[in-house]
Amino acid sequence: MIKLLNLSLLLVLLQTSPILRAQVSIVPAKAAAGDTVTISFDPRGSAAPSAAGPFFVDFGYSNFYELPNRIPMQQQHGRWQVQFKLPPYANFSCFTISDKDKKFVQQASDSSQYEIYIYKQGKLIAGNYLGKSYSLPVQNKTSDRIVPLQEHYLKEELRLYPDNYEARLRLIALQMKESSPARQAQLLKEGLAVIEKKFRSNPLSEGNLNKVTMGYLILGQNQKVDSIRRVVVDEFPNEKIGISYRLNTLLREPDSSAVVAGIQQLLERRNDSNKEAFGSAYEYLFSYHVQRGDSAAARTYLPLITTWEPDPYKWRAYRNYVQLMLDHQILLREASRLNLYVLDSVAAYPVSLIRYFPETGYLVAHDPARSDKIEAVKAEIMASQGLLAARLNQPEAARQWFARSIPMLKSPALLRAVAGQYQQWNDAESALPVLEAAYQQAPFDPKIRQLLEDAISQQGIRTADRQAYFSKLDRQWKQHYYQEFDKTIGSSPFPAEFSIVDMARRPLGPQDLEGKIVVIDFWATWCKPCIASFPYLHQVYKKYADDPRVKFVVLNSGSGNSWDDAYKWAQANPQFDFPFYYNQDKKLSNKLGITSIPTTLILDSKGNIRFRKVGFEGEKLLQSLDAMIEYLKEQE
Repeated sequence: MIKLLNLSLLLVLLQTSPILRAQVSIVPAKAAAGDTVTISFDPRGSAAPSAAGPFFVDFGYSNFYELPNRIPMQQQHGRWQVQFKLPPYANFSCFTISDKDKKFVQQASDSSQYEIYIYKQGKLIAGNYLGKSYSLPVQNKTSDRIVPLQEHYLKEELRLYPDNYEARLRLIALQMKESSPARQAQLLKEGLAVIEKKFRSNPLSEGNLNKVTMGYLILGQNQKVDSIRRVVVDEFPNEKIGISYRLNTLLREPDSSAVVAGIQQLLERRNDSNKEAFGSAYEYLFSYHVQRGDSAAARTYLPLITTWEPDPYKWRAYRNYVQLMLDHQILLREASRLNLYVLDSVAAYPVSLIRYFPETGYLVAHDPARSDKIEAVKAEIMASQGLLAARLNQPEAARQWFARSIPMLKSPALLRAVAGQYQQWNDAESALPVLEAAYQQAPFDPKIRQLLEDAISQQGIRTADRQAYFSKLDRQWKQHYYQEFDKTIGSSPFPAEFSIVDMARRPLGPQDLEGKIVVIDFWATWCKPCIASFPYLHQVYKKYADDPRVKFVVLNSGSGNSWDDAYKWAQANPQFDFPFYYNQDKKLSNKLGITSIPTTLILDSKGNIRFRKVGFEGEKLLQSLDAMIEYLKEQE
């Protein structure tokens, strides 16, 4: 009787537990592709502060490409809810629920996120446990059991779907890591046999060959990627796939005359079954003849490269053709017609990430700024049309296109070209505001700065007044950023304890950051986008190198790198003289929610993370990072 009372008391305590009262529900429990899923969250009793909100669903791992990675929830009767429709290709995903600044994060447990599995007629579809295995490092970065758990879920996938090619190879790759050399050799042989079987199942399908290539990469047999292509060329020299591979190799040759001769030889093999493989050859020949001013030959190939099957990338290719003809002043009427065709179809322009899957076709990723990007592309097309009209001696039409494009035009190169056209017409009055717009888009560009210097000099602006003139322009372009910052700025504390050392192994302490605006850029030597961003990051660093209120910490994340790796890279690249550091705290990235690099954090003088930049931005980094620093300086 006492045991029963104790059990009843325990159940009552559990029912009132703050952990259990923080309910998250996913309906339907066995969702199918195309279903509308409802996620509900009751924050009462959770660790969320009272009156907290709004809350968001944050996907950790997901293949719902057309959905945003972060979806806002709506409050209804004390609970928070969000609904979305699963795409037809949906598979496993995992998520957490957090507040705006991610100070509060609700997940299934300390080591796992909430999960959505996809079913069909009540049965789990293929790929769910494969996705689960992918998600484990995202769900719990600090676990020492990730590899055995991945192995477990891959085996579960194969138990349900024994023919899952990728799961089979990933399981073999995992087992090879933990095996003796003899066992590794045996497993590799098994894996290569799986790939060979896949190859022979459909050797003429490019989609199938992509999976063969993926298989070699999974097993770490990168060198075999080229060898399988040679097999295709040797066994199927006149098939579409064989021609495509031969062209891929040929078009990498630096000698253009040898490439043209090689293309002509391959064209002798053209037939109805392989003709679609010659698209890249026609593109090369078109560009080759345009650059040599041979309009007759170039005109021959233009129709062959503008008759594409449905492919969202064709619009980008067409824009490149237009620019090529404009740059070389050749086939301008054809360029004008093609440019107008692109303008009419601008809504289909690929401004967002696009993925192709044989089962689904092309998928456009969710992009909340898509409409703004389309407007920017539209402005570029109209500006190009104005430049074409000017070259075709249609000045009135050119001016009309310029007038329509300039208010939305964000391309510094096109703004420079438009200003140059006004100057050719001896219309300095129209050229000056266009150059000002170019400067506001690219204030770090020395050529634009010089062109504007020359223009204002011609307008009679004295040297003594030029600093004030440029300061006014700087305030204008920064104001656009400031307005956005007012809406998006965050505030979460940077950890008080961390282990970071410089390239002399001296520790970096909280006292070194105190009272400063701090730019922390996470990178690694193997991260190509990180390295590609360095020239832009370095320009901003040089601007503030002597500013005692600003500190840069270019921090090797320690992921896949040792201190020696960071040191050797810094020594071998003296052109980047910003201060390099190395992260010795393996939990720091997890504490900061950093899942990919490059990631840049900007801290205010009180040690709060106010901005977070993720991914490679290229030249855009110059303005956005500079504006963030200035914004925080003005907030002090």
